[in-house]
Amino acid sequence: MTAMNRMLKIKLYLLFAIFPTAFALIGWLIAWYNQLEKMYVPFLLIGILLGLFMNLICYSRKVFTIALFYTPLPLALFMLSWWIADVFTSATVSLVVGFVGLGIGFWLNKELVLPFQFYKIKKRILAVVYFFFSIACAGFFLGIPVFNIFLGLLAGNYLSIRVMSNYGRINYVAKSLRQGSLFTAFTILVITTISSIGAISDSQNTIKLIGMVSGIMLSEQQFLILIVAGGILLTITQYFITLFTAKTMLQLWMWNKQQLTS
Repeated sequence: MTAMNRMLKIKLYLLFAIFPTAFALIGWLIAWYNQLEKMYVPFLLIGILLGLFMNLICYSRKVFTIALFYTPLPLALFMLSWWIADVFTSATVSLVVGFVGLGIGFWLNKELVLPFQFYKIKKRILAVVYFFFSIACAGFFLGIPVFNIFLGLLAGNYLSIRVMSNYGRINYVAKSLRQGSLFTAFTILVITTISSIGAISDSQNTIKLIGMVSGIMLSEQQFLILIVAGGILLTITQYFITLFTAKTMLQLWMWNKQQLTS
């Protein structure tokens, strides 16, 4: 049994720290924003626990495969059915329609998709699925695309498993990981651009909202600079986080495979 490479250990520690750190910060910010001084530590601890739970889902290959295999189609049909029905019916009826869509999604999972095929899905389909959930994620967080960064972690892990069978084809693997990372970066750029257009079209109210939340009042020019710089930063960050996750997890999967065969 060979020891794990020291650099790989460091990369894994960094990767495994992202979710707990980010969720802990979010928990602390929620407590701070709501002026819950006595709840700083509990919210921070809850964030860490949620982050560790996300680590379990994302970085345990079996759990990740089960979660990702059973989630996209039912969740997508649930959301689409709910949103479309909500336009024409009451909130209660639309929610029921949403759950019907959820049930259909689970049935389609069972009938159309097999677990061993999950990592061989055509890239076009993957692109549509990823783009859909990117829009849903941004919409859930009121058009703020910062949280879409988390999707890059999931995408990177998926890519690492997808290319495992071609590990010996170095150029193919490198190209696939770069393409996947570029797509996640392109997606967040599109989402950020759409969100930015909405924010700029109502810049005065957006600036007031930023001032209320942060206590910092921005000028129109500063606001535009913030949006442009933030969009560029998010795009670059998404690319490197996806690529870093994919490469690191691929190394881990291959190391695990070596341990089983040695």
